[in-house]
Amino acid sequence: MSTVRLIGHEESFEVRYADERPSVYFYFDDENPLRRQLQGLYTKDKALEAARAFARQERKGCPSPELLCAWKVVESWKQAHNLNFLSPRMAQDLAQKIEQALLTLRP
Repeated sequence: MSTVRLIGHEESFEVRYADERPSVYFYFDDENPLRRQLQGLYTKDKALEAARAFARQERKGCPSPELLCAWKVVESWKQAHNLNFLSPRMAQDLAQKIEQALLTLRP
């Protein structure tokens, strides 16, 4: 079982791990619907719901090695391309696609 904490911030909810893994952020914007749509943000309620679901999933057990690898690929890609603000939804979708590709390569 993985130890995680859910922390509320002014513009996001953070799922923080007890170990060395980087936190996962769920950003929201309730003030500007156009900005929310363009940047792939959640409403505050949806961000909280997504963060809780993610934390609950993480508490159930460690993610697969493929998913951990996928998150590392996404994080290094963000840094290499100077994309400090890639929406959590986009990062999660990208990591899941990489995970599925890695799983298909498994013998």
